[in-house]
Amino acid sequence: MVQKSGVCTRPATRTRRSSPVMRVTFIQTRSTSMKIFMKFPLSSATVVALATAITFTGCSESPDVGQAASAAPQKAASASDAPGMSMPLTQEQVGARYAIVSDPVIANSGEVIRAVVSVTNAGKSTISSKGKLPVNLAISLVDASGVVSAKDFVRAPLPPEGIPAGASAEVVAEVPAEAVVGKSLRFGLVQESVAWFSDFKIEPLDYGPFTKCADQGKQTFCGAGGKPLSAR
Repeated sequence: MVQKSGVCTRPATRTRRSSPVMRVTFIQTRSTSMKIFMKFPLSSATVVALATAITFTGCSESPDVGQAASAAPQKAASASDAPGMSMPLTQEQVGARYAIVSDPVIANSGEVIRAVVSVTNAGKSTISSKGKLPVNLAISLVDASGVVSAKDFVRAPLPPEGIPAGASAEVVAEVPAEAVVGKSLRFGLVQESVAWFSDFKIEPLDYGPFTKCADQGKQTFCGAGGKPLSAR
């Protein structure tokens, strides 16, 4: 069998009527791993068999096999990531409910107040903080008279996997502690550059007011009802 243009073919055998023994000098240089230098009496049948065996070795070394073995597998896309938001949500698609998971705490050596809010997606579509029209949890400041004093106060992103329709997720919101003294926090979803969910008659959640108070002789922050906040 011989290799020609990438295809292995079987050479035609011919019967010779000459002497059954002849002297042959055979040199094979096709592969660096097989170099045979022979110079001794061989029968014609032995020469044909040896040439065929060496040809098989050359044909078996296909470059395609090495290329396939060295090809690196492609990394699969993460199934946990939510798709990006690219279309405006309509009033028929949205719905939400909010709840404070536990009392807010003081963090970062008293610099921020951290609240964990449970957000339930009562709408018909998955919402996420990815894409060109993301949905975030907005935190606004409300003064003692109930007037919004800072609507675009802080944004908190939703979890990376988003919130599917009918599901709930906890969202962590951190706000500057000194900025909220004497005010309440208002939590509500907003689709950036599109609309606030409150524009679709979905009620936001208010928590507060926050005040400065004394706890065991030390100045600290108190939350709703004048309860001192724990430090973390």
